[in-house]
Amino acid sequence: MTLTNEFFQQLESLFPKAADSPWYVYAALVFQANDRMELISSTWRYVQSTTSKAEDQIVKARKMREALLKASVLVGFPKGINACTTLRKALLADSPEIESELDKDSSLRQHLSRSEKDARGMDFFSKIYAQHTDRVLQNMSVASGGDLSEFAINAVYGDLMAEESRLNAKETGLLEFLACYATGGSVWAQAKGHMYGSHNLGNGKAEIQGAVKICDTIEETLDIKVNRAPAENWSWLAKAEKW
Repeated sequence: MTLTNEFFQQLESLFPKAADSPWYVYAALVFQANDRMELISSTWRYVQSTTSKAEDQIVKARKMREALLKASVLVGFPKGINACTTLRKALLADSPEIESELDKDSSLRQHLSRSEKDARGMDFFSKIYAQHTDRVLQNMSVASGGDLSEFAINAVYGDLMAEESRLNAKETGLLEFLACYATGGSVWAQAKGHMYGSHNLGNGKAEIQGAVKICDTIEETLDIKVNRAPAENWSWLAKAEKW
């Protein structure tokens, strides 16, 4: 399916307007979650066509790549590989000079020590879950012999999510929420936790509802069916109306 510029303009209009609006990372995430990798390429082409300065294009390409990487732990690592590979192929085809710059990048995470990962992971996790932090960690720990909480703090948060140089904490928190919302089904509780977590990281009604509308619009346009039943499992979404 080919999506028009008008469709991407519609998606862009659903998110709060700003010079550095990250709406496109949330659109790309929804395509990634639903295995519509070719539409990640379409998203990049639209972003490039509406971004005049080459240096701004590079910033957005890095931000998009970082979002696909971070989303991989939430929607599936193989999808993360395919999404990042798809973006790189699109850049090579349409923006080789930009991909040449991105190919010079080294890992943002390779020099982190274990203690650094643990410290920044706990800090980021605590900002999301606030007063519920200990309970959430304890629940994960007892469900897994201690490994889920260990993995979450050191790897998911310390290594991956807490890196803020390309996708900041506010943007990352909203990404986590939207990844769970886009998945639907049994992860409604995680979606709920991350909606509140994204609010703790600075997202308000406009950002949360804008991200949801981007997801809903893509699902409707592509006829994607996501299980969000029973409705009472998702009734907490109304809380964002008051933010």
